[in-house]
Amino acid sequence: MGTAPIGSLLLRMSIPGMVSMVVMSLYNIVDTIWVSGLPNGTEAIAALTVVMPLQMVAAALGMGASSGVTSLVSRRFGAGKRDEVNRIAGNAITLPLLLGAPVTVLCLTFPEPLALLFGGSSELVAPAVGYLTIIAWGFPCQIFGATVDGLLRGSGNTKTPMYVRSTAAIFNAILDPFLIYGWGPFPMLGLPGAALATLSAQILGACLSAGYLLSSRSGYRISIPDLRPRFLILRNIAQVGIPSFINGCVRSAMGSLFNWVLAGFGPAAIAANGLSMRVMMLMLSFMGPGVAQALVPIVGFNFGAQNYRRMWKTWLTASLSLSGIGVVLSSLIILFAPTILAPMAPDPELLELAVWALRLKVCTIVLVEPQMMGIFTFQGMGMGTRALALTMARNVVFVVPALLALAHFFGARGAFAAQPASDLLGVLIAGGMLWQVYRRYPVSASTSVETATRP
Repeated sequence: MGTAPIGSLLLRMSIPGMVSMVVMSLYNIVDTIWVSGLPNGTEAIAALTVVMPLQMVAAALGMGASSGVTSLVSRRFGAGKRDEVNRIAGNAITLPLLLGAPVTVLCLTFPEPLALLFGGSSELVAPAVGYLTIIAWGFPCQIFGATVDGLLRGSGNTKTPMYVRSTAAIFNAILDPFLIYGWGPFPMLGLPGAALATLSAQILGACLSAGYLLSSRSGYRISIPDLRPRFLILRNIAQVGIPSFINGCVRSAMGSLFNWVLAGFGPAAIAANGLSMRVMMLMLSFMGPGVAQALVPIVGFNFGAQNYRRMWKTWLTASLSLSGIGVVLSSLIILFAPTILAPMAPDPELLELAVWALRLKVCTIVLVEPQMMGIFTFQGMGMGTRALALTMARNVVFVVPALLALAHFFGARGAFAAQPASDLLGVLIAGGMLWQVYRRYPVSASTSVETATRP
């Protein structure tokens, strides 16, 4: 991570994460297609969209633990402090179990109030609760799998998380129709069948992750004493992880706010937002998430080694590459949006709204990627608070007033334009924050051998 050509290193480390995200995003779309075929397809998709912010909370816990572990492990490797790695890994096993159980208990104890809290209208509460009370059992497994992924990525191993996540997603997609429609010996469960398939896949993924981590191939040698929580390790994980978790919770809260606002325009508006998000997640899986999984450990390693020239070059290379890819993909999606969404939106009203939402969401993607790479660069440097501040500016400070105003004057179509408007303003904030950090850690301050041969 400290000497290989940056472009090829980013590509090599990004592809496994990219493949994993593409497979999982394709599963979400396939899952939505199966659900849309139910007699109440529009309401079922809307119910999934209502539950999505709750799933995002669990994902935020996993993302926080994962990003904190990845940043810490990569920095320790970069600084040559390998004796601390196994103790970090042991704490990374214990932490998700402590985080996931309370979320599961909360969802099982108060499912109806939570469904209402996260934007469910009266006709959507029952299907949302039926889905939530099943998938909630898998939240600890989901968080555990994400944390193990962070450990492996922090050591430079991005392929194993790809294999594990892809296997679980494919298993989920195959199981879906059997449980939703009652194929073969299985009962027809409808929307709860989709939840049961997801739960089964999460358990499978956690088992595969645990098996690999404890094997000799992982590079970690975890003993029982390593599992004991250590304050310094947890604090270091939290420095990056808590802001990342809050980041995820902010996204969850914004998802709920969108649901609340769109509920006033009917289930089709909520469902359209959910469909556009799923397609956009597929687009982004070819871009940011996979590269971010490579960027954080590379930045962390070079920051720990005080090779700032290489660290900033990594951000620039990732930003320019993803912006170029974003132009191509967003153009294709804007052009073919009706064709892409038609299999998931049999209702004409739903299709019309979803096409409008999708085109608006992707039109500013070229401006988003440099901002997102800045957020992940801050995480790699251990500056979780800065990463959170930039995220809050993009996803709350600008979005909330835009959402309320545009929805008031232009209805559901106006609400869909809130995030693109925020993306435009976010460029200024991201540029200012990156410049401030660059002045503190300029390329001229690098102490690596690489800079000794350059002017």
